[in-house]
Amino acid sequence: MSGQKQLYSLQQARGLAAIAVVAFHLSIMMTLPRYLGQELFMDYTRRGNLGVDFFFVLSGFIIIFAHSRDIDHPERLRNYLARRFVRLFPVYWLYVGIFCALVAMGFGTSATIPDTFGGWISTIALVRLDRFTFPIAPAWTLVHELAFYLVFALLIVGKRLGMAVFGLWMAACLLLRPYPDYDDWTSWTTYFSPLNLNFLVGMLAFYGWRHGRPAIVKSMFPAGLLLLAAVYVLESGGMPYSQLQIAYAVSFGLLIAGAAALESAGQWPSRLRLLNLIGDASYSIYLTHLAVMGLLGKIAIKIAEYLPISQELIFLLVFVGTIVGGCLAHLIVERPLITACRRRVSSKKPALAT
Repeated sequence: MSGQKQLYSLQQARGLAAIAVVAFHLSIMMTLPRYLGQELFMDYTRRGNLGVDFFFVLSGFIIIFAHSRDIDHPERLRNYLARRFVRLFPVYWLYVGIFCALVAMGFGTSATIPDTFGGWISTIALVRLDRFTFPIAPAWTLVHELAFYLVFALLIVGKRLGMAVFGLWMAACLLLRPYPDYDDWTSWTTYFSPLNLNFLVGMLAFYGWRHGRPAIVKSMFPAGLLLLAAVYVLESGGMPYSQLQIAYAVSFGLLIAGAAALESAGQWPSRLRLLNLIGDASYSIYLTHLAVMGLLGKIAIKIAEYLPISQELIFLLVFVGTIVGGCLAHLIVERPLITACRRRVSSKKPALAT
């Protein structure tokens, strides 16, 4: 199992999670007066933000999948840091730079750029220093990702050191469990958020897939679906998300481990080219979707003044256009930029493939 270089099932799952997040934000956007001022498909998209929970679990799985052999080998730290840096920062910096430039020129209805030194440091370095909304709002999740990458780096420096620090971090997140309001993130509610436990769930899912009996691990996929449905029903019945967040994470871990096992056994449809592409483009989709859907929404609503286009069709056109826009950004911007960065960073050591 561990010899596999890529798992298409996980790329496809990443694509589905990106689609869910886009649909969630689009439903919210369409309720704003400057767009349609109407709820559209909210019954179907209202928990699409769980795509973020899924991304964190998947990240834990992928990092240990890609770097399990680097643990306790400090000589491999430089390569690990280079790979994570190239994957996270260059594309983000380019997108946020373009976004901030456009906002500074007066584009964007409600978009803002940092107005404090701490805000700029947070934006550039992806660290949470104070309360503010990132120029690219979904970038708040990258702060969690970066924290996880840095703690995982300690496992590479030394297994005992890394396990001790990682264990203390997970224990603090489990015991303290600060849940922030949507617009009230702080360093405390970021670095000790129970969402960080999702990374641990993803790592455990990897070890379950790698060391478990194939028949049992494959059964985790339907078990994950059942658990996800049960947790969703409980939340719909009034139980707060804060009490169900870990259960959601476990359901995602089961799904990921089960899908990986099914693919390893040749029982997963790997040639779903469109979904594979969306999965590959998920980072660009995630970072650009709010800006793209805002632009497309205004264009579609303007066109609807002259053509008989229903509100539902406007939603679908903007939704599809946002996904297509993210895929184009991936093909035209993200992939060439990452390839160029990898070649530059790996000029002395050629193995930088994710």
